[in-house]
Amino acid sequence: MFDFFKRKKKNPLDELKGLVGNFELISFPAAVMNVLEMLRDPESTISEIASQIEMDPGMHVKVLKMVNAAGFGLAKKVSNLQHAVTIMGRSRLESMVLTIAVAGSIPPAMACMPMADFWRGSARRACLARLLAQHIHAATQAESFTAGLLQDIGMVVMDQTNPQLYGAIFRKWHGDAEARIDELERAHFGFDHAAVGALMAESWGLPEYLIQAIGAHHLPWDQSPAEQAVQLVAMLKYQAENDGSDALIGAATNPPYGIDETLLSEMITRAFDDAGQFASLFSSK
Repeated sequence: MFDFFKRKKKNPLDELKGLVGNFELISFPAAVMNVLEMLRDPESTISEIASQIEMDPGMHVKVLKMVNAAGFGLAKKVSNLQHAVTIMGRSRLESMVLTIAVAGSIPPAMACMPMADFWRGSARRACLARLLAQHIHAATQAESFTAGLLQDIGMVVMDQTNPQLYGAIFRKWHGDAEARIDELERAHFGFDHAAVGALMAESWGLPEYLIQAIGAHHLPWDQSPAEQAVQLVAMLKYQAENDGSDALIGAATNPPYGIDETLLSEMITRAFDDAGQFASLFSSK
């Protein structure tokens, strides 16, 4: 069984191909790489970073839409990219640019569900992770949002690798309230979507916190380097008739989390409402 955290370090792209065959991971566009390089360069000014983003119309539009989407939590709308970049700061802006890049670099369709459903479910995780983080580790709201949004990117690749088998696993997961997707994946493939997603993230050069969060979101709470909010939202599912929220409430209201059930229900309702706007940014790409 492949264990991402116990493997011997080598080229993550080679490891990814060893798991999923000849799947070709799409590289980030040059425009994205240029922005990320500037964000990590302390000599680059906010004005220079904004100007670089403006050179790519698609990135410009999506950054503004993400900044203004309800689930990101800004008090008022912004229409000027320079203003948006100033408000976000480098770390949050880097997370947004990475998210846009990942969304444009994964396969555009899945056999087990419509891609719109995948992005709606991912957006729900992101919005709820941010709200949970406000309550239990407020300093990592942006990081939790991004990790929640991207934690299941490995599912898209596993679905491509063997659509028939993965479809059966996906249906089993939604049909059985006790079933765990990571356990089903390991039983049939020998690895899970968390390991695949972490290797993808490492191959792209994503920040270490994000690699760790993607790779560890299904580990037991006391063994995982992922933030607690990211661990909790991993319990959510994709189909409306069994979305996993009941199981999440059961876990989150007990130790080590101990979140008030009424407050938690309000957070879930708000996150699910906010998620539609975010999902539309990516499902229509």
